[in-house]
Amino acid sequence: MAWRSSLATTMMLAYMVAWASAGCTTSSGSDGERIEELTADQVVADAAAGMSTVESASFTIEQTGATVFIDDAEQFAFQAADGRFAAPRSSEAILTVQALGFVTEVGAIAIDGRLWLTNPLTGEWAEAPENFTFDPAQLFDADTGLPALLSEASAIAELVDDLADQSTGESSDEADPDRQNLHHVRTLVTAERVAVLTGGLVNEESEVDLWIDTTSDRVVEASFDVVVDGAVSDWRMTISDYDEEVVIDPPELNAGG
Repeated sequence: MAWRSSLATTMMLAYMVAWASAGCTTSSGSDGERIEELTADQVVADAAAGMSTVESASFTIEQTGATVFIDDAEQFAFQAADGRFAAPRSSEAILTVQALGFVTEVGAIAIDGRLWLTNPLTGEWAEAPENFTFDPAQLFDADTGLPALLSEASAIAELVDDLADQSTGESSDEADPDRQNLHHVRTLVTAERVAVLTGGLVNEESEVDLWIDTTSDRVVEASFDVVVDGAVSDWRMTISDYDEEVVIDPPELNAGG
Protein backbone atom coordinates (compact mmCIF):
# COMPACT_ATOMS: atom_id res chain seq x y z
CA MET A 1 0.00 0.00 0.00
CA ALA A 2 2.75 2.38 -0.99
CA TRP A 3 0.21 4.83 -2.42
CA ARG A 4 -1.39 5.24 1.02
CA SER A 5 2.01 6.06 2.55
CA SER A 6 2.68 8.56 -0.23
CA LEU A 7 -0.75 10.17 0.26
CA ALA A 8 -0.21 10.46 4.00
CA THR A 9 3.21 12.06 3.46
CA THR A 10 1.75 14.54 0.97
CA MET A 11 -1.06 15.51 3.36
CA MET A 12 1.41 15.95 6.22
CA LEU A 13 3.64 18.20 4.09
CA ALA A 14 0.64 20.27 3.01
CA TYR A 15 -0.43 20.68 6.64
CA MET A 16 3.07 21.77 7.70
CA VAL A 17 3.26 24.33 4.88
CA ALA A 18 -0.17 25.72 5.81
CA TRP A 19 0.81 25.91 9.49
CA ALA A 20 4.09 27.66 8.70
CA SER A 21 2.33 30.16 6.43
CA ALA A 22 -0.22 30.94 9.14
CA GLY A 23 2.60 31.59 11.58
CA CYS A 24 3.92 34.34 9.35
CA THR A 25 0.65 36.27 9.36
CA THR A 26 -0.90 35.57 12.76
CA SER A 27 0.04 35.57 16.42
CA SER A 28 -1.60 34.65 19.71
CA GLY A 29 -3.46 37.34 21.58
CA SER A 30 -3.61 37.60 25.39
CA ASP A 31 -6.71 35.38 25.43
CA GLY A 32 -5.20 32.72 23.17
CA GLU A 33 -7.09 33.92 20.10
CA ARG A 34 -4.98 34.16 16.94
CA ILE A 35 -4.86 37.68 15.54
CA GLU A 36 -3.41 39.06 12.35
CA GLU A 37 0.02 40.70 12.56
CA LEU A 38 0.01 44.12 10.99
CA THR A 39 2.89 46.01 9.47
CA ALA A 40 3.91 49.41 10.81
CA ASP A 41 2.40 51.27 7.87
CA GLN A 42 -0.92 49.44 8.34
CA VAL A 43 -0.99 50.22 12.07
CA VAL A 44 -0.23 53.90 11.46
CA ALA A 45 -2.70 54.20 8.57
CA ASP A 46 -5.46 52.66 10.70
CA ALA A 47 -4.57 55.02 13.55
CA ALA A 48 -4.73 58.03 11.22
CA ALA A 49 -8.26 57.00 10.25
CA GLY A 50 -9.21 56.34 13.88
CA MET A 51 -7.92 59.70 15.11
CA SER A 52 -9.70 61.58 12.33
CA THR A 53 -13.11 60.68 13.80
CA VAL A 54 -12.49 61.77 17.41
CA GLU A 55 -15.39 63.73 18.88
CA SER A 56 -13.89 64.31 22.33
CA ALA A 57 -11.09 63.15 24.60
CA SER A 58 -9.26 63.80 27.86
CA PHE A 59 -5.52 64.43 27.79
CA THR A 60 -2.51 65.04 29.98
CA ILE A 61 0.77 66.58 28.82
CA GLU A 62 3.90 66.49 30.98
CA GLN A 63 7.23 68.21 30.35
CA THR A 64 10.41 67.68 32.34
CA GLY A 65 14.04 68.62 31.88
CA ALA A 66 14.80 71.82 29.98
CA THR A 67 12.87 74.95 30.88
CA VAL A 68 10.12 75.73 28.38
CA PHE A 69 8.34 79.06 28.81
CA ILE A 70 4.74 79.79 27.82
CA ASP A 71 5.30 83.57 27.57
CA ASP A 72 7.71 85.85 25.74
CA ALA A 73 8.76 87.48 29.01
CA GLU A 74 9.94 84.03 30.16
CA GLN A 75 8.24 84.30 33.54
CA PHE A 76 6.10 81.15 33.37
CA ALA A 77 7.78 77.79 32.74
CA PHE A 78 5.48 75.00 31.51
CA GLN A 79 5.37 71.74 33.48
CA ALA A 80 2.06 70.03 32.69
CA ALA A 81 -1.45 70.35 31.32
CA ASP A 82 -4.56 68.37 32.19
CA GLY A 83 -7.62 68.94 30.05
CA ARG A 84 -10.33 67.94 27.59
CA PHE A 85 -11.03 68.33 23.88
CA ALA A 86 -14.34 68.68 22.05
CA ALA A 87 -14.70 68.64 18.26
CA PRO A 88 -14.22 70.51 16.14
CA ARG A 89 -11.79 72.98 17.79
CA SER A 90 -12.37 73.43 21.50
CA SER A 91 -10.23 72.60 24.50
CA GLU A 92 -9.95 73.46 28.16
CA ALA A 93 -7.02 72.74 30.43
CA ILE A 94 -5.34 73.50 33.71
CA LEU A 95 -1.69 74.34 33.12
CA THR A 96 0.87 73.73 35.84
CA VAL A 97 3.60 76.35 35.58
CA GLN A 98 6.54 77.54 37.62
CA ALA A 99 7.01 81.26 38.24
CA LEU A 100 9.61 82.91 40.45
CA GLY A 101 10.40 79.57 42.07
CA PHE A 102 6.77 78.79 42.89
CA VAL A 103 4.47 76.27 41.19
CA THR A 104 1.03 77.56 40.30
CA GLU A 105 -1.88 76.75 37.98
CA VAL A 106 -3.32 78.67 35.04
CA GLY A 107 -6.65 77.93 33.39
CA ALA A 108 -6.74 77.91 29.58
CA ILE A 109 -9.68 77.68 27.18
CA ALA A 110 -9.43 77.60 23.38
CA ILE A 111 -12.47 77.75 21.07
CA ASP A 112 -12.01 78.03 17.31
CA GLY A 113 -8.58 79.58 17.77
CA ARG A 114 -9.70 82.15 20.34
CA LEU A 115 -7.77 81.77 23.62
CA TRP A 116 -8.44 82.77 27.22
CA LEU A 117 -6.27 82.46 30.34
CA THR A 118 -6.76 82.95 34.05
CA ASN A 119 -4.62 85.44 35.91
CA PRO A 120 -2.33 83.33 38.15
CA LEU A 121 -2.72 85.86 40.95
CA THR A 122 -6.45 86.68 40.83
CA GLY A 123 -7.87 83.65 39.02
CA GLU A 124 -9.92 85.93 36.75
CA TRP A 125 -10.33 85.09 33.06
CA ALA A 126 -9.09 87.36 30.28
CA GLU A 127 -8.21 87.16 26.59
CA ALA A 128 -4.81 85.54 26.11
CA PRO A 129 -2.01 87.69 24.67
CA GLU A 130 -1.60 87.41 20.91
CA ASN A 131 1.76 85.67 21.30
CA PHE A 132 0.27 82.90 23.48
CA THR A 133 -0.06 79.82 21.26
CA PHE A 134 -0.87 76.93 23.61
CA ASP A 135 -3.96 75.35 22.04
CA PRO A 136 -4.35 71.59 22.76
CA ALA A 137 -7.34 71.43 20.39
CA GLN A 138 -4.78 71.41 17.57
CA LEU A 139 -3.73 67.92 18.69
CA PHE A 140 -6.85 66.48 17.12
CA ASP A 141 -7.03 68.67 14.03
CA ALA A 142 -7.23 66.54 10.88
CA ASP A 143 -4.91 68.82 8.89
CA THR A 144 -2.27 69.67 11.50
CA GLY A 145 -2.63 67.34 14.49
CA LEU A 146 -2.24 63.65 15.22
CA PRO A 147 -4.22 62.48 12.15
CA ALA A 148 -1.86 64.44 9.88
CA LEU A 149 1.20 63.27 11.82
CA LEU A 150 0.13 59.64 11.45
CA SER A 151 -0.64 60.01 7.75
CA GLU A 152 2.84 61.42 7.13
CA ALA A 153 4.46 58.69 9.23
CA SER A 154 2.94 55.71 7.43
CA ALA A 155 5.95 55.29 5.13
CA ILE A 156 8.69 55.71 7.77
CA ALA A 157 7.22 54.29 11.00
CA GLU A 158 8.52 51.13 12.59
CA LEU A 159 6.94 48.74 15.07
CA VAL A 160 8.79 48.41 18.38
CA ASP A 161 8.91 45.08 20.20
CA ASP A 162 8.46 46.03 23.85
CA LEU A 163 9.30 42.48 24.95
CA ALA A 164 12.55 42.16 23.00
CA ASP A 165 14.83 42.69 26.02
CA GLN A 166 13.24 40.14 28.36
CA SER A 167 16.55 38.22 28.44
CA THR A 168 18.22 41.13 30.24
CA GLY A 169 16.01 40.63 33.26
CA GLU A 170 14.70 44.18 33.00
CA SER A 171 11.01 44.88 33.47
CA SER A 172 8.92 44.64 30.32
CA ASP A 173 5.37 45.30 29.17
CA GLU A 174 4.55 41.58 29.40
CA ALA A 175 3.53 42.04 33.04
CA ASP A 176 1.44 45.13 32.30
CA PRO A 177 -2.04 44.22 30.99
CA ASP A 178 -2.56 47.80 29.83
CA ARG A 179 0.34 47.36 27.38
CA GLN A 180 -0.66 44.01 25.93
CA ASN A 181 -3.36 45.51 23.73
CA LEU A 182 -1.26 48.34 22.35
CA HIS A 183 0.85 48.73 19.22
CA HIS A 184 4.13 50.56 19.92
CA VAL A 185 5.26 52.61 16.92
CA ARG A 186 8.31 54.85 16.53
CA THR A 187 8.62 57.48 13.80
CA LEU A 188 10.46 60.68 12.91
CA VAL A 189 8.22 63.75 13.21
CA THR A 190 8.77 67.15 11.62
CA ALA A 191 9.28 70.30 13.67
CA GLU A 192 5.88 71.54 12.50
CA ARG A 193 4.12 68.49 13.97
CA VAL A 194 6.16 68.65 17.20
CA ALA A 195 4.96 72.24 17.58
CA VAL A 196 1.38 70.95 17.50
CA LEU A 197 2.14 68.18 20.02
CA THR A 198 3.55 70.77 22.44
CA GLY A 199 0.85 73.38 21.94
CA GLY A 200 3.24 75.62 20.03
CA LEU A 201 5.85 75.68 22.81
CA VAL A 202 8.59 73.69 21.02
CA ASN A 203 9.47 73.72 17.32
CA GLU A 204 12.10 71.01 16.75
CA GLU A 205 12.18 67.75 14.77
CA SER A 206 12.05 64.64 16.96
CA GLU A 207 11.68 60.87 17.03
CA VAL A 208 8.31 60.11 18.63
CA ASP A 209 7.07 56.93 20.28
CA LEU A 210 3.34 56.26 19.96
CA TRP A 211 1.21 53.64 21.67
CA ILE A 212 -1.97 52.82 19.74
CA ASP A 213 -4.93 50.80 20.99
CA THR A 214 -5.31 47.64 18.89
CA THR A 215 -9.11 47.72 19.08
CA SER A 216 -10.01 51.37 18.60
CA ASP A 217 -6.98 52.46 16.51
CA ARG A 218 -6.68 55.51 18.79
CA VAL A 219 -3.45 56.92 20.22
CA VAL A 220 -3.32 56.48 23.99
CA GLU A 221 0.22 57.69 24.66
CA ALA A 222 3.05 59.59 22.98
CA SER A 223 6.53 60.47 24.19
CA PHE A 224 9.54 62.25 22.74
CA ASP A 225 12.39 64.58 23.64
CA VAL A 226 13.91 67.64 22.02
CA VAL A 227 16.87 69.89 22.74
CA VAL A 228 15.98 73.36 24.00
CA ASP A 229 18.84 75.82 24.52
CA GLY A 230 21.31 72.98 24.94
CA ALA A 231 19.20 71.00 27.43
CA VAL A 232 16.89 68.03 26.83
CA SER A 233 13.16 68.60 27.16
CA ASP A 234 11.22 65.36 27.76
CA TRP A 235 7.53 65.20 26.81
CA ARG A 236 4.88 62.59 27.60
CA MET A 237 1.23 62.74 26.56
CA THR A 238 -1.65 60.43 27.44
CA ILE A 239 -5.12 60.48 25.85
CA SER A 240 -8.22 58.75 27.21
CA ASP A 241 -12.03 58.93 27.54
CA TYR A 242 -12.54 59.10 23.80
CA ASP A 243 -15.94 60.24 22.50
CA GLU A 244 -17.51 60.90 25.89
CA GLU A 245 -19.86 63.87 26.20
CA VAL A 246 -17.86 67.09 26.58
CA VAL A 247 -19.14 70.67 26.40
CA ILE A 248 -16.69 73.57 26.49
CA ASP A 249 -18.03 77.12 26.82
CA PRO A 250 -16.24 80.47 26.73
CA PRO A 251 -15.30 81.73 30.21
CA GLU A 252 -17.08 84.54 32.04
CA LEU A 253 -14.82 87.57 31.85
CA ASN A 254 -14.45 90.21 34.53
CA ALA A 255 -15.67 93.72 33.83
CA GLY A 256 -12.36 94.73 32.33
CA GLY A 257 -11.86 91.54 30.25
